[in-house]
Amino acid sequence: MTCNSVVPRIRPIRSLFISDLYLGFRHSRVRELLSFLMKNEPENLYLVGDFIDGWCLQKGGHWPHECNLIVERLMDLARQGTRIRLAIGNYDNFLRCHMIQRFIDHTGVIEVAEEFQHRTADGRSFLVLHGDQFDHYEKASTLTVGFLCLFYECILRLNTCWSRLTSTSVHGKTSLVVRVKNRLSSLGYHVRNFRSQIIQHARLRGCHGVICGHIHAPQTLDVDGLTYCNTGDWVENCTALIEDYDGRLHLVWPDESHAATYEGPADEHLSGKWNPDPCASNLQITREPAALSI
Repeated sequence: MTCNSVVPRIRPIRSLFISDLYLGFRHSRVRELLSFLMKNEPENLYLVGDFIDGWCLQKGGHWPHECNLIVERLMDLARQGTRIRLAIGNYDNFLRCHMIQRFIDHTGVIEVAEEFQHRTADGRSFLVLHGDQFDHYEKASTLTVGFLCLFYECILRLNTCWSRLTSTSVHGKTSLVVRVKNRLSSLGYHVRNFRSQIIQHARLRGCHGVICGHIHAPQTLDVDGLTYCNTGDWVENCTALIEDYDGRLHLVWPDESHAATYEGPADEHLSGKWNPDPCASNLQITREPAALSI
């Protein structure tokens, strides 16, 4: 008797960084995320903010079976020795509650904090945080934030309809949400401002670079001697940042066919060696990634 089922090949990696999963949000790509987690076994796993959409869960939310399987997979990885760290974001800010943090710490399964410092295999120090505190939209009025959330929700609903009508992917360059965001020139300034502030924060912390999320703009580049890495998200892009065993960092698109044709945020492959001269290595990009913080 032959078995038609294919067991996924598990790839050991040193470190995996994923952010903006939004478990509980209707438009979270939980199936793609679960498939990706089942194929990778990291020594270090960083959930870089917005792991759970606490705002949606307060209203009832959307919790399919895949969400339970994702949590189970994380528990399995922890039992197998993976060190799991969660940086708090704006959508799972209920984790900032002292009693909740004490309970999580007591379980010993996951570490929760505002930010972490990660040391790569080649000795570089990276600040790991979500980054919402550097988003000026987060400091806007409640009415403005509410409008932006409603606008984003409407775009994602239209994006789903667009995908069904045109048979295109719901994420990536052909998706409606990316097309709309690429036409909003103000978002280019938003990305640059966010990136500039968070890099300065990492510099003050004495780190060689920063790994963040929040703005849904996967990107890696060197800026004035510091390395900036944005892991992307699991709503629009379905991307992750991986550290190889030699310390190199690079973005991955689990959907390889999508990655081969993607023309969005620049994904400059980063050398494992850090150059302390701010003028010696400064990667230039010709197009700003579209971003919208929510």
